[in-house]
Amino acid sequence: MKTTFTLLILLLTISLNGQSLEEKAVEIGELKGTLTIPSKKTSTAILLIAGSGPTDRNGNSALGLNNNSLKMVAQELTEGGYAVLRYDKRGIAKSKGAVTDQASVRFDDFIDDAKSWLEMLANEGYDDIIVAGHSQGSLVGMLAAQGNKNVKAFISIAGLAEDAGEAIIRQLSAQSPVLAEDARVNIDSLKAGHTVNKFNPYLVSIFNPAIQPFLKSYITYVPSEEIKKLDIPVLIINGTTDLQINIDQANQLKAAYPQGELLIIEGMNHVLKDAPKDDLAANAATYNDPELPLSEGLVSGMLTFIDKL
Repeated sequence: MKTTFTLLILLLTISLNGQSLEEKAVEIGELKGTLTIPSKKTSTAILLIAGSGPTDRNGNSALGLNNNSLKMVAQELTEGGYAVLRYDKRGIAKSKGAVTDQASVRFDDFIDDAKSWLEMLANEGYDDIIVAGHSQGSLVGMLAAQGNKNVKAFISIAGLAEDAGEAIIRQLSAQSPVLAEDARVNIDSLKAGHTVNKFNPYLVSIFNPAIQPFLKSYITYVPSEEIKKLDIPVLIINGTTDLQINIDQANQLKAAYPQGELLIIEGMNHVLKDAPKDDLAANAATYNDPELPLSEGLVSGMLTFIDKL
């Protein structure tokens, strides 16, 4: 079936540091997004993919977190001369209507959605497309970029190298070795193709039966293996104060794709803002501060990489 793309007429002109840009609301069926366009015509567009959980196109979360990180990235990249498309994942924010049954969602749906947005950008006349994914969006973008002739480069921002199951166990280990061991048993069972019927009640947010099909489909992918399937320039970015995905993951991605570039930003945390590593409360406070600017070197590093493609 031929996919039908609709570009909404809604057009907003805003000013950012003296530079004008346009924001267009775009949609593919029930999926909703924003295309930010620079004042000077460009043939290059960046698809910016949000991370895990109920994170929207702006980097904010239905869990009450409001930091505008991805909105800032999009606007600053557009100020640098490139179009940027960011979107709400299916089931999230204005794309909520794309999911009617949570148990039916699979990780591959996210990959297919990203591919559809890539097709839309190509149909809009963008000849050179860069895929940039944050956190879980790194893996989504990595997989969507594979074999796509329109994708000229890939940028991983705070992306995992290990599979998500291993990441869950590692993160739990820092809090409770007992819960980590329980999770290990359950993750191994899911990897073997089984459904987990009994699990520690403290792990219900991870192993809720309604989301097990999604988790099972997600943990089959190992980013450090998938990145090897790319044949395009790659930039791997991480921050030294990211408490969710540390720089070891970036180093592992670099080792798996040695021809890629590695950018480690001192003091940057998971929401791409300056934060201390040894003060958990202060680090967490940045997750809910939309006025705090992005860490210096993030967007400039991305632009340096893109400019030389």
